[in-house]
Amino acid sequence: MKRAIVVAMLFAMPAFAQEAGKGKGEMTDAKEVFQKADDAAKAVKSVKYEATSKGLGAAEARAPKLEGTAILVGWDNNTVEKWFYDVKVTPPGSSEAKAVKVAGDGENFYLLDMGEKKFYEDIDRAVIGRTGGAALALTMAEFVHPTPFSDEINGDKHEFKGTTDVAGEKCYEVHVKYANVPQEAHWFFSTKDFLPRRVDRWRPAQEEGGERGGSQLIITKLTVDPKIDDSTFKLTMPEGFTKVDDFAP
Repeated sequence: MKRAIVVAMLFAMPAFAQEAGKGKGEMTDAKEVFQKADDAAKAVKSVKYEATSKGLGAAEARAPKLEGTAILVGWDNNTVEKWFYDVKVTPPGSSEAKAVKVAGDGENFYLLDMGEKKFYEDIDRAVIGRTGGAALALTMAEFVHPTPFSDEINGDKHEFKGTTDVAGEKCYEVHVKYANVPQEAHWFFSTKDFLPRRVDRWRPAQEEGGERGGSQLIITKLTVDPKIDDSTFKLTMPEGFTKVDDFAP
């Protein structure tokens, strides 16, 4: 799906490298790859994965860097139904990471500030604050969306870039220019299961002659339909923590 968060320049792979990446029996049609990915993602009900996220280009210095684990279940009311993140967030310009656990069980929202030893809980999603909100950048919503890659399939332009290694996973690299919005993306789908392992989203420069900016999300250690229960998304206050009756900063 297209996103409003986004993007930096990804250099085109030279023609000889593209050809070298096309093995026998492999796909070479970008739109067909997106269709296969759409079919594969529609079969997913829940996922667990490790991920990293950062800004690209003009957004690199302004966006936090994140690394951690995400668990996503279902789709409801135009958003991920239940979610859990165990994340280290490094703010822009800082070398110190802030560790948080964030969750939503469909009714309540939770934040554990692991450094400050504070616990937040409320029916309002805003309770997770800026750091908790930043953790949501590790969301690959396409895993649980009912029409995961319809925007890509119906894009204005598709280009097959070859095969690329993403953290040890051989992937098809495909480029899409979206319809009706000034956004583009490079997607990387596993050649084994057609599920996404990386996406670089990007938009035009905000001012003439400026650098384009965007975001990168890389997925590793992907588990489809992991064994989980409702307690995964309902955080409780650990011993030694203090419950704060306010929203997290």
